[in-house]
Amino acid sequence: MKYMCPVCGYKGLDEPAYGDLDNLKEGSFDICSCCRFQFGVDDDMELENGDFLSIKDTHNIYRHIWLSFDAPVFATKVYPANNQVHGKVKRECLERQLKNV
Repeated sequence: MKYMCPVCGYKGLDEPAYGDLDNLKEGSFDICSCCRFQFGVDDDMELENGDFLSIKDTHNIYRHIWLSFDAPVFATKVYPANNQVHGKVKRECLERQLKNV
C-alpha cells in the first residue's frame, strides 16, 4: 500500500507521512520522491520570534515554492516516467495530484 504526500499529493510514500504518538504528529523521516519534502525535518520551520509554523502552513509554503520551480521531480528514476516530462511533473498529473491535498 502506498500513502499520499500531504505536500504534493503524490500517492507514492511507503509509509504514512506522520504517525500519531500520544496526539503528537511524528514525522516518518521519509522523503517524497516527487517533491523532495522530508517529513519530520522540513516541517520544522522556526520563525524569527522563536515560534514554529504549523505543519499545514509549512506544507503550504513548501508547495508554493516547489510549484514556483514548475514542480521538479526529486527522484526521476522512482517517480513514474509517464507522469513527468524533462524532470518535472506533467501538468495534467500535477493537477490530479494536487486535488489529493
